[in-house]
Amino acid sequence: MLLGLSLVAPPGPVMAVMAAASVQGRTKESIRTALGAITGDAIWLLLVTAGFVAVLRHHPKIIGGLGIAGGGLLLWMAWDGFVSTRRGLQTSTLRGSYKLGLVTVLSSPFSFAWWLASGPIVIASLQAPGIAGLFASLLVYTFLFTYALHWLGGRFRQTATVVGYLGAAILAFFGVFFAREGVRLLFA
Repeated sequence: MLLGLSLVAPPGPVMAVMAAASVQGRTKESIRTALGAITGDAIWLLLVTAGFVAVLRHHPKIIGGLGIAGGGLLLWMAWDGFVSTRRGLQTSTLRGSYKLGLVTVLSSPFSFAWWLASGPIVIASLQAPGIAGLFASLLVYTFLFTYALHWLGGRFRQTATVVGYLGAAILAFFGVFFAREGVRLLFA
């Protein structure tokens, strides 16, 4: 379960979308986004199990293309989040969704690297109980994070604005990071 927290606890693009939705009272949207991300992690696990991730390691241009696409998506999300926060978060056109969580994790060089580094160890060392614990921790974290921010957002008016700007900054940072890594891998 602690290993699962290393996957979800660092601030990232999915967390930014979840946080913005949660403080605005859109808890179902936050949870759907997280479930999409968890499904993406399950797909990465299946790819590690099938040996596909090891094959991808030898084709960095594919990962580079995914990184550039993911970076573009995150930069668009950051811009929309920033503009919406300035206008008032109620005007946001950016909505979390299962598909958004899934695509974000599948196009993330961070997720690829995490599963490349940790996936074989998770499978070999922890086996089925460890994998179940990892995914259980992802689900527990999803609900705790969503409802804690929902509670906090309902108590303090400025929380939504702070989370909105912070989320936009996190999305922009990871958008640039994904795109930069994608370009590096594409031209490596």
